[in-house]
Amino acid sequence: LEFLGDAGLNGGYFVSYDVVSLFAGMPLEGAINIIIDALCPGIEGVAVEDRVVNGMARTVFRGALNHCLKDGVFMFNNKYYRRMDGCAMGSPLAPVLADVFVNHLLEDGIGRGEHDCLSIAFVSQN
Repeated sequence: LEFLGDAGLNGGYFVSYDVVSLFAGMPLEGAINIIIDALCPGIEGVAVEDRVVNGMARTVFRGALNHCLKDGVFMFNNKYYRRMDGCAMGSPLAPVLADVFVNHLLEDGIGRGEHDCLSIAFVSQN
C-alpha cells in the first residue's frame, strides 16, 4: 500500500471493495442490460428496437445473450438443474461479464459520491 502516499487524495477517501461469489451471485438480467446499453447506446431519432450491434438487431443480440447465459443446465446426482441467476463457474463469458458488471458498479453506482475517492477492486475466484 505504499502507492497510497503518492495517490494525492487531498482529504479524499481510500475505498476497497471485497467481492464474494461474484459469478454465482451476479444478477444476469442486470448484467445483460449493462452490456446492451453499452453496445447499443441511445441515438436520437432511432427507436430502441431499431438499434443494432455489429449489424445484429438489439433484440436478436439480447436473445443470444439470454441463450448463452440463462439456458444452461447442469446435472448433479443424476438430476438436471437450471441456474436461476448468476453465471456458471467455468463459463468463458463469466470473467468478462463479471468485469463489465463490477466496472459498471464502480463507475455508475457505488463509486459515485460527494467526496474524491480512490477505488481499488480485487476480484478472486477463490
